[in-house]
Amino acid sequence: MTTLMFPIGHCLGTYYASTTDSHVQQVRLGGEIVGLTDEEFAVWSLAHGMADDRSRWDRGRILELLAGSGIPDNVDQLLAKNLLAEVDLDSPADFAARHRLLPLHLGLGNAPEVTAVFRSGTTEVPLTGMTRTLYDLWLSGHLSPNLLVACKAHDAELTAVLTSLHALLAPSAACLDLATEEQP
Repeated sequence: MTTLMFPIGHCLGTYYASTTDSHVQQVRLGGEIVGLTDEEFAVWSLAHGMADDRSRWDRGRILELLAGSGIPDNVDQLLAKNLLAEVDLDSPADFAARHRLLPLHLGLGNAPEVTAVFRSGTTEVPLTGMTRTLYDLWLSGHLSPNLLVACKAHDAELTAVLTSLHALLAPSAACLDLATEEQP
């Protein structure tokens, strides 16, 4: 069984309740805003991956990076809050039916120098590159009620999309969110 760990939700930043140091890290999960402690947020953030690390991003990798950091292992608590998802790549359809992919950067298209790589980022700085299939899915997958429907609509192989997702999550080019209801 090959699994990957994914963060679910969109980071909204720090919220201070007053001028004191009382704060939470806010994550939008569907239509709700969830407050995380700094320690929970560190684990949730780590689940996005790191731009320069192409390791398989699973529970073992996250726990390996947490070891010795002083940050408690909050993986199970975040899984229970639906802020993390552990996906078996041998049967990913249930996960894909319950989540959708949302773009967070600007689409920059491709460049004449390397026409096979499509980029996202800011108008000044491209931050990530992807294949045409993944780019099309990234650009308009949020219009589908879930990732499974989006992959079918874009003729994208679900397991290939999932194994590529950390490259979009690490630089915040995209986030995973809860699926919406399918319209009849």
